[in-house]
Amino acid sequence: MALRAAGISLRITCSTHDKTPSGGTKLQSISYKRSVVGVTDTLIPILIHSIRDVNVKRRNWGGSQNRDEEEEDGKRKYYVNLGYAITTLKEEAPVMFHREPSFDIYRDDIVFKDPVNTFSGIENYKLILWALRLNTRIFYKTVWVDILRVWQPAEDVIMIRWTVHGIPRVAWDEIRHGRLEGTSEYKIDRHGKIYEHRVDNVAVNSPPNFRSLHLSQLLLLSFGVSSK
Repeated sequence: MALRAAGISLRITCSTHDKTPSGGTKLQSISYKRSVVGVTDTLIPILIHSIRDVNVKRRNWGGSQNRDEEEEDGKRKYYVNLGYAITTLKEEAPVMFHREPSFDIYRDDIVFKDPVNTFSGIENYKLILWALRLNTRIFYKTVWVDILRVWQPAEDVIMIRWTVHGIPRVAWDEIRHGRLEGTSEYKIDRHGKIYEHRVDNVAVNSPPNFRSLHLSQLLLLSFGVSSK
């Protein structure tokens, strides 16, 4: 004959060691409580079912913790890369006509744009900057860049306003003499890498001869061909 029991309270506690964000470990406990009224023969299936419930709760809690840690890690990497990109642009923009910049702040599929042209890929981007440096060395005594302002209109955008000054090798070369003013807009992906560079608001010899230019005109100008 089966023995009967009334008012039995069943509590199951599982303890686990889980990693903390700092790399240590801490003891976590998950408890399950269930009241049982009935024959003792029912305790075994109830016990098995309760253990399964605890294991499910443990997995769900662990998965949520892992997702939170991954999100926090992603945010840290984003801000580290973003800060590195801003610092690199500030340091290298003033000497962009004299040395090759760092390309580790860009994605391999970076897109370069001006009001007329669009170029895709890191190799094309390197070629554009190389052509500007070559033309500068050939036709100018000296070129320097003033960074007027660096700001972020949005969290995923870096803006730089700059002025380029140039002194041509031939004193009476009016085509290449003067300065360029414009802005560079850098768009940032979720990993903190630059995936688009847009040059805009470019003007030459201002004031008084203020004219907007795009990239192809700038390259012609650097070779001494008038873009009028």
